[in-house]
Order: sequence, then structure tokens, then C-alpha cells
Amino acid sequence: MSSPPSPRALKVLVEVARAASAARAAERLGITASAVSHILADLERELGVPVFEDRRRSRLNATGQRLVARLEPAFRSIDAAVDEARAPRAAIRLSTLSSFAVLWLIPRLPRLRARLPTVDLLISTDTRPVDLTVEPYDCVIRWVSGDAGLRGLEHVTLFRETLIRVASPRLAHQAGPPPRLSVRSRPDDWSLFPGDAAHGPGGVLMFETRGQMIEAAVAGLGMAVIDRHLVEAPLAAGHLLQVGEERVERPQGYAFAARAAALESPSLRIFRHWLLEEAGLF
Repeated sequence: MSSPPSPRALKVLVEVARAASAARAAERLGITASAVSHILADLERELGVPVFEDRRRSRLNATGQRLVARLEPAFRSIDAAVDEARAPRAAIRLSTLSSFAVLWLIPRLPRLRARLPTVDLLISTDTRPVDLTVEPYDCVIRWVSGDAGLRGLEHVTLFRETLIRVASPRLAHQAGPPPRLSVRSRPDDWSLFPGDAAHGPGGVLMFETRGQMIEAAVAGLGMAVIDRHLVEAPLAAGHLLQVGEERVERPQGYAFAARAAALESPSLRIFRHWLLEEAGLF
């Protein structure tokens, strides 16, 4: 009795059938198209029958189609078994605010990837309170005053809010006050700068998020009030300038929190330490 073809040759056949292309199958398998061609030729010799109607176009004949139909479930089962046996990748599941994620966290992520190259960071944005005992998050970053909403958790304040006015350099020499940019969730920020009573000629442009508002400020559409921590990158790059010297220090700030049990994870402890470094606390 002749020995069966090698599992590798049968896998190559299935991948060619799935991709409908020897070249694409070669990419998936990490081998050359020439190697695929040789493996398939050897397979047909071992089987004693052709399996392709047109091998150049990766078109199977009836025998090849029946063979692949029988093999494909077996290889799916093998792939699933191997995936199940592999150690799961470490992951940090973070719930935070959209403005914090877009303006502060994401610009810094390349430095985190260098620190934790094999750990997945899954970011969800929301403003509601999160119960870490029942919801699928390892940690949260929230805008809070003191420890409000964080009792029972290990928490640390990253920074307290310092509001400033910012605008694009292109507005520096504009005559008269520029239009105000505002955000729906923070309608009272401008009232903290009482000297700016006059609206610009364009009135007020209102946005849903502070990320949108800052994009508009960089584009030269007006002046915004924002926490200076959230615009460190565009200020440093010269895309925005601080307008005036006034600053408004707020008791609220951004805090990181997690359950003590979750912080037994080395990855989460490294993430917390990295956040504190980025916030200038080390």
C-alpha cells in the first residue's frame, strides 16, 4: 500500500483552493510561488491523478474539488486546535474618555509599544461609571475630583486640569477677537475667562468632543479653552499657541484606577508606571 501524501502538500492544495491563486497562497504560507508549484506537481504524482483542470489559473478539476471538500474541515479543525493550545496574548483592557484618548494617550502610544511590544491594549471610550468587578475592563482613566467614584480601587491622579486658551499661529495677527470654539459637554469653560466677554466675528462654533474642537483650532477656525496637558503635543510642534498668560487651575483631574487583584498582572503594573512617567510624576 502506497504512503499517503505529506500533510504539508495537502495543506498547500487547500490554501491554493481557498485563495484561488498560487501566488496568494504562497504569501499566506510564507513560501515562494515556485515552491507551491513544485509541491502541487509532486502531489499529483503521488496521487497518480491530476487535481487541476488548469494549474496556471489554480482551477481545480472534479477530483481536486472533491479532495479539497474533504480536507478543508480537517484543516479547520487542526487550526482551531492549535489556536486553542497557544498561550493567549497578554492584553490590557482600558476604559477611558474620548478626549483623553485622542488628545493625550494616543500620541504617546509609540512609547508604550516600545515598553510592552507583545501586549495588546484594548481601548474603549465612555463617560459613564464602570464597575470593574463585573465589566470586562482591567483599569479606567476618568476625570474626577478627589477619589469620587474610585473608592475601593487602587487609584492615582495623573494630573489636575489647568485650563488655557489656545489658537493657531495663523490667527496671531488677526484684527479683533477670533471666533470661540466650544464643546457641548463643557459649556462653562469660557466663563472661567471673564476678560473674554466679546465673541469673535464668527460667534461660537460648537463641537461634540474636545478632540474635534482642537482639530478646528489647529485648522485656524478659532480659539479654544482646553486643559494644557491635552495639547502638549500641538503646542510643542507649533501647531497651536497659548493665547495670553492666564491659567485656571481646577480641582478636577484625570485619575487611573484598577482593582488591587488586577494590579498583580506585571503588564498592568508596567502600564500604570508608564502613565505616571508620561504624566511627569517620576
